[in-house]
Amino acid sequence: MLGLTELAVRRGRTLVVTALTREIRPGPVFWVTGPNGAGKSSLMRVLALLDPPAAGAIRYGLDPDERFLYFHSEMTLPASSTVGAWERLTGRLLSARDRPDRTALWPDVEPGRRVGRLSTGERKRLLLDSLLRRRGPLLLDEPYEHLSPDSKSALSAALRDRARTRVVVVATNQIPPATAVEAGIRLEAGAAEPLPAEAGS
Repeated sequence: MLGLTELAVRRGRTLVVTALTREIRPGPVFWVTGPNGAGKSSLMRVLALLDPPAAGAIRYGLDPDERFLYFHSEMTLPASSTVGAWERLTGRLLSARDRPDRTALWPDVEPGRRVGRLSTGERKRLLLDSLLRRRGPLLLDEPYEHLSPDSKSALSAALRDRARTRVVVVATNQIPPATAVEAGIRLEAGAAEPLPAEAGS
């Protein structure tokens, strides 16, 4: 569970989120949308405990051995590493309760290929795969950028599956077409309006 009470978020001197109160539970993916500059990333940074809120409170209901897993669009991989080395590192960081096998997002590339020679979308798929192998709730900021339609579909399926048992919050202005949006908000001018049921159509 993720509980927000009268939450306010500031970017510089500007309040981009005001008086946001929500209780987010497992079930549907919770979408955060809005135009560029509306405060989506600022809100996600506050939820990930990277920045303090300007006001209000956040409550985290987590299992004792879990933490929120955070992804943002500026994350990167070491260019000199190989794909195989990254997968071995990912495997060493997994616990016995995590998923050891590759997800559907794993790109079809040779293990010896340097990460720096991969496309932006392939590098992103490696990052998302390593994140989704770990159990726990998700905070994802713009995960759909640079992904092919097939990869977007694979990501959406993985998020729906995770959301059945864990909180999943996705900030994006690229909700895939025909996505049935059951929960979420649209940020604009400091306000958070509930999303309609078919925001991705």
